[in-house]
Amino acid sequence: MTLGKYIKELREEKGLFIREIGAYLELDNAFISKVENEEKLLPKKHLERLAEFLEVPLNELLVLWLSDKIRGIIDDKENGIKALKIVLKDLKRKPL
Repeated sequence: MTLGKYIKELREEKGLFIREIGAYLELDNAFISKVENEEKLLPKKHLERLAEFLEVPLNELLVLWLSDKIRGIIDDKENGIKALKIVLKDLKRKPL
C-alpha cells in the first residue's frame, strides 16, 4: 500500500474531507488530493502532524513514506530489485 492510499483510506473511514487534512497541515487541498492519488509525495516534515491528526502511529506513516520514496527512485525494475537485495543484506549485518 502507498502512503497516499493509506491516507485516503483513513480519511474516508473517519469521515473527513480533504480540506480538513489540508487545513490541519497548512497545505493546499489540491496537493493533498495529489498525494492521495499518488501523483505527489507528502514532504516528510508533515508526517508527525498527520499521524497526530489521523490518530495513527507515526512509524506506520514513516514506513509507507519511505517505501514510496524508494519506489520513486527505482525506475529500472530488474536493477532496482538487485539493488534492494544488496541493501537488505547490508541492513541485516548492522546491529540495531
